[in-house]
Amino acid sequence: MGSSTSKPDVINAITEIQSISNDYELVIKASKELEYILESEFQSSGRGLHEKITAAQQQHLQQHPQVIKDMRFLATIRNKLIHERGFDVIPNRKAFITTFQKSATVLTEIVMEQKRAKAGDAVGGSLMSDSCAIQ
Repeated sequence: MGSSTSKPDVINAITEIQSISNDYELVIKASKELEYILESEFQSSGRGLHEKITAAQQQHLQQHPQVIKDMRFLATIRNKLIHERGFDVIPNRKAFITTFQKSATVLTEIVMEQKRAKAGDAVGGSLMSDSCAIQ
């Protein structure tokens, strides 16, 4: 996992998203933020948000089906708004924002949890090696 996303960064993004009044700007900024987290923390690659979600799901997020479902909802709304004629507003803006906030927060919590576990393994492994060397 990378180390470029921090909880304050995500909080700032969530706060900024809430203040955006244009639906197009909202879906683009929310998508860019999720893509950034998936790329930098989960090493996801792909042409768009759906492909990056799939890559993260296969490698890191198998245990988190709800965040996958939520991010796919966001990606679908984004794609419809950008590509479908006549689809010009987010149908439920509040739900979109809430789902983005939840997804970004969950992803950040997963990253932090995995970093804590990795740090614990490093300390535990180090202590175990020391105790083995003494014997």
